[in-house]
Amino acid sequence: MATSNITITPVTRIACFKFYPNVTSGQKGGRTSAFLDLYAQHPELLLVPPRGGRPLNTPLDLTNVKRDKEWDTGFIVVFKSDEARKEFDRDPGHDRLKNETDPLLQQVFVYDFIEQENLGW
Repeated sequence: MATSNITITPVTRIACFKFYPNVTSGQKGGRTSAFLDLYAQHPELLLVPPRGGRPLNTPLDLTNVKRDKEWDTGFIVVFKSDEARKEFDRDPGHDRLKNETDPLLQQVFVYDFIEQENLGW
């Protein structure tokens, strides 16, 4: 029996949403719930399901560091692999939700990353 030396590297996604001021709390909650429900439909792709909430306004006393304020909601999710992330993003429901939600968003931040020992140095 042959063994495989393939290493599957999890992918962590950070997603944050800032809605326009005229968007109601109910709309914000509905949009966030819709995205979380889509992730719940694909547990086979996830290593860690979405976890999140509202950001704390933690003061940063660092030189020339700027941080956007007033994010409404955000979450972190860990996919089993980059292929799992790509499969999730190809789901037609993902595009539908994105197209329904984008007009309500003033700003969105989505960042996917993999662990890297010593940050590559």
